Amino acid sequence: MYKLTGSRRSYDWGSDTAMFDFLESEADGEPFAELWFGAHPTGPSTVHTEGGATTLDQLIAISPGSHLGQRVHSEFGRLPYLLKLLAPARPLSLQVHPDPLLARAGYEDEQSRGIALSDPRRTFKDQHHKPEMVFALSRFEGLVGFRGQAEAARLLEGLGGTVRPACEALRSSPSGQAMRAALELLLRLPAAEVEQAVARCRTMTTSGSDPAAPTAYSTVDELAAFYPGDVGALISLLLNRVVLEPGQLVFLGAGVPHAYLSGFGLELMANSDNVLRLGLTSKHVDSDAMFESVDFGTSGYELQSVPEGAATHVFTPPVPDFALAVCRTGISSGLPVELPGRGPRILICLDGELRVSTSTGAQEHAQEQALKRGEAVYVPASAGTLIVTGGGSAAQAFVP
Repeated sequence: MYKLTGSRRSYDWGSDTAMFDFLESEADGEPFAELWFGAHPTGPSTVHTEGGATTLDQLIAISPGSHLGQRVHSEFGRLPYLLKLLAPARPLSLQVHPDPLLARAGYEDEQSRGIALSDPRRTFKDQHHKPEMVFALSRFEGLVGFRGQAEAARLLEGLGGTVRPACEALRSSPSGQAMRAALELLLRLPAAEVEQAVARCRTMTTSGSDPAAPTAYSTVDELAAFYPGDVGALISLLLNRVVLEPGQLVFLGAGVPHAYLSGFGLELMANSDNVLRLGLTSKHVDSDAMFESVDFGTSGYELQSVPEGAATHVFTPPVPDFALAVCRTGISSGLPVELPGRGPRILICLDGELRVSTSTGAQEHAQEQALKRGEAVYVPASAGTLIVTGGGSAAQAFVP
């Protein structure tokens, strides 16, 4: 078992207080958007060993079979997930993630064309898909998945003008092709016409019979304040605004459009950094790759919650790369909580003070670490069962 130091990401959309407060550290005046716990080559965690500090990807490379276990090593050849603390203070870019085939093809194409990984025109940073899920640690808000077409059409109809063709496209057919056509039409709007439609949204926040309309139109106004002239604000009318309360989780598969708006949470994803943007960004937008990736046949979203009386609950998404086990020792009446999974694991303390132990064979509690909120450990596959005691809660990423 190894103590981890996460890799900080100071993106400009990050909060300058929330992460520091969670980690009980002094703010430095800079945004602290994400803290990565994993082995992604662009931001691996630091591992503290008896021989000194190294990075998690380098540690695993020394003995991948021992660290990953035979099954994970054979299937993935690397640590297949990345765990993050996430602290958005303002909206992130509106985005989707590619499926495995598109990720591999896009990466190989850009490599063959000599586009450097650091080039701002680069779309695919690696050859892996990036399904992900967010577990709320505070109230967390975002845009997730397409609305029903009829509802989206009603919202666009209220704006009239140059937005009307997108509304008519949605009413032309119940198929995903209609949603694609509407999105294409919105993306063609010049900035001046986007701003006119946004101004119309401001006047529509309290009108209309659709109960979703006030929130939808105010969301457009909110996004436009951060990204004036960006069509992503209008595209939000095609999407669901979602609120997660603490203890709730939402999973985002390949091709599901989304944008995180505010809050504090834990994000678990496949070990990838591939992002295809639709709007709300000054970064490169690869429209061709984005349209190839978006799943226009999906709509809605599903929220999951930790059951009220459960000491341990496992969220298992429909992908093989990762699962998340949430453990609350207070509900176990002081008894040790044994966590599921015996592959490579990363565990982070979410609240209180905990002791994390491993047992291998007949040697009980072979290793032990004390953790407080925001601290994490990496546990190799060879370490055996993971046991948590103390008072607090924790989340464990593992391969199901």
